[in-house]
Amino acid sequence: MNRIRTLLVAAILPFLSLSSNAAKDEVASLRISKQLKAPSTLDEGAWDLVSRIEAWNPAETAIIICDMWDKHWCNDATTRVAEMAPTMNKVIAIARDKGVIIVHAPSECMDFYANHPGRQAIMRYKDQTISALANGNKLPSEANAPWPVDQSDEGCENPECKPHRAWSKQIETLTVTDKDLISDSGAEIGAYFKEKGIQNVILMGVHTNMCVIGRSFGLRAMKRMGMNVVLMRDMTDLMYNSKMSPFVNHFTGLDLMIDYIETYVCPSIVSTDFTGQKQFRFKGDTRPRIAFLTAESEYRANQRLPEFAHELALKHNIHSDFALGIPIMTDAQKNAKPEVKAEYAAYGMPIDTDGTTFPPTRHNIENLQILEDADMAVIFIRRRALEPEKMAQIKAFIAAGHPVLGIRTASHAFDANRNVPREGGGLEAATVTTSEFLAQWTEFDREVLGGNYQGHYGHLNTGTDVSVVSGMEGHPLLKGVEPKFNSLNWLYKNLPLRSDKIQVLMMGSNPGVPDEPVVWINNDKVVYTSLGHWEDWKIESFRNLMFNAVEYLLKQNIKK
Repeated sequence: MNRIRTLLVAAILPFLSLSSNAAKDEVASLRISKQLKAPSTLDEGAWDLVSRIEAWNPAETAIIICDMWDKHWCNDATTRVAEMAPTMNKVIAIARDKGVIIVHAPSECMDFYANHPGRQAIMRYKDQTISALANGNKLPSEANAPWPVDQSDEGCENPECKPHRAWSKQIETLTVTDKDLISDSGAEIGAYFKEKGIQNVILMGVHTNMCVIGRSFGLRAMKRMGMNVVLMRDMTDLMYNSKMSPFVNHFTGLDLMIDYIETYVCPSIVSTDFTGQKQFRFKGDTRPRIAFLTAESEYRANQRLPEFAHELALKHNIHSDFALGIPIMTDAQKNAKPEVKAEYAAYGMPIDTDGTTFPPTRHNIENLQILEDADMAVIFIRRRALEPEKMAQIKAFIAAGHPVLGIRTASHAFDANRNVPREGGGLEAATVTTSEFLAQWTEFDREVLGGNYQGHYGHLNTGTDVSVVSGMEGHPLLKGVEPKFNSLNWLYKNLPLRSDKIQVLMMGSNPGVPDEPVVWINNDKVVYTSLGHWEDWKIESFRNLMFNAVEYLLKQNIKK
């Protein structure tokens, strides 16, 4: 069931910077995958996590490296900068070779670079309008937004470290060429960008909750200047003491800060867009990691799963990454209805006069490289085909024995154009033709989940009654789960199941039809539930089931 999100166009169009024609311009060789939060049009006060793919002209793009000093007054911060710097240098080298302008911005260190060509080259640029915008004050979009971490103690976990000016230059690991620019003035940098036609800006460096967001050249200032600005979220750090609110791991604090930025300030990207390799990870970040793979349009997965991930971070110290597809089921066509065009435009894929989009298909999931670092995957996808190399990434992850939690439409996640079973035993003919160059996994349901999806029974106002299978009451997945509860889901047909290693934990019941399994474990490494309606996440028993499933599967991964 497709829901029209016409209001979403107005809500997130400010984040769009390119027309479909610009997106397909031959010189726009940078493929940038942005991640951001957009206000939900279906649930007031809620946010959807969405991806946006844009093509940037390198000549109109700049990277600003914020305060990557040679030494920080907090020794922990100094250590993390040194650890991150080699990967950052690789990123900027690749970007520089592609024609991206590199701006080194080690604040309070301009005397050291006074005679450098990069410093001399930018000093003459001035613009009164830009100067007035070069400040790090909060944006209107941040009004009443709760700040995610308490940094009132300056954010160092080592009590022996006291604030003082310990830096004199940028860390030498980062190469500064004569073609690069050097400035710690937002007025200079912004004036240069304006004169040279720079439209796209990437911020990296330290620290997200202080300088990266608040310097005169930081995220807020660039946003004020009208730049299409993003944070490179794996090339940054946080000044935060875990003994302060919200009393979480340092890296969980960083996750919370990135979430704040994506929600109220600007989108983020990862270094993969330049390196083609998995995102950077600090050695000290030993938290369990979950890869959430989502692409569906019916059950608000891009709202509910990020909310779930937020709780996993706060309560269980678990890091989550997202590989996102657009929540649209209707294919783009030349004669698409206005509401369909509005949906595509809202997700950064306007349908052009030829009936095509950029990227050229909705059959795409971004950032699957997160699987390389993940301990388990959560899959909530509906009928998508993928580029063969992307499908291979998913298959390799599962073949390696990593656990999987499948939710609702995961049973037909990669079966893109099969006839759709409907209530009453009928079939609805497939209305889409998937490109032969895309890969499907039509037997994912049988081979991985052990299921046998054959459609669903009717939509009942009374929902589906869910009950624990007799003898399973003590199973760890059912801790805190009531013996019986009601779900608004329409009941999926799954019998007979197709694995001899399945343990069914819960059954669903509708009047006048056979009971059907709704929660089961397959081969100890896979948990599947045909529940997952957006209202289910308000049910304590379902939420406990999901938390328990994650805990159970992470333990299975340790046993691997």
